[in-house]
Amino acid sequence: MKKILSGIPGLDDLLDGGLHERSSTVIAGPPGTGKTTFATQFIYQGAAALGEAGIFITFEEFPEIIYRDAMNFGWDLKEQEAAGKLRIIFTSPAVLKSELEKENGLIDRVVAEIGAKRIVIDSVTLMEQISCDTIELRQLFNSLINGLKRLGLTTVLTSEVPLLFGHENTFETSIGFVVDNILFLRYVEIESELETALTILKVRGSKHAKDIRKYEIAENGVTIETKFSGHQGILTGFPSRMISGKTLLEEGLIRKKR
Repeated sequence: MKKILSGIPGLDDLLDGGLHERSSTVIAGPPGTGKTTFATQFIYQGAAALGEAGIFITFEEFPEIIYRDAMNFGWDLKEQEAAGKLRIIFTSPAVLKSELEKENGLIDRVVAEIGAKRIVIDSVTLMEQISCDTIELRQLFNSLINGLKRLGLTTVLTSEVPLLFGHENTFETSIGFVVDNILFLRYVEIESELETALTILKVRGSKHAKDIRKYEIAENGVTIETKFSGHQGILTGFPSRMISGKTLLEEGLIRKKR
């Protein structure tokens, strides 16, 4: 199956060349970790640099906010819209569900109008407004993703996750099972400094990097950097230094055998 580039420096190497065409990827993490920035970079670079028109669906932010935040990274979304390469849609989960169920709904029409190949939904966490039942939500997400695949779209969804491990949550019991790929973002404190970490928890049908990488959000957007080294427990949010026998010896905590 053909792969497409994400447009995020360093990420495609971790994904063994990119995302499978028509696949679904959820970018999950706590508030403030840059989920929307990842998604916006994916949709903008697709339109501006890779020749793949896209749709950005937002449930929370007005389009003007999306335009403004994107311009902070030099991404002119209005320019891409004017060129017929992008469409930003501000709607609700219930309306999106209804439109996807129609034979010639809104998303079908936009795909036909601009030849869209990519779509972002920010954020699917709000789909819980439709139902709190985990089984019903899982069926809803499955129907949503299959509908987007039917339209030939490669999908990126954002999901707000306060805590991934340690208790059951909607992410783990519904959308986590349905999507093809899962990217997990989080903050970690290392030696009194706050770092951002990314790990790929799941890629269906392809190999992928298993290590945990630092990432930076700077003036040009997201860049994936080097992997964390010398620490363990990064993913849990409680990192600690990895102590070897050599380290203990160097710090005088064990005696050298004579």
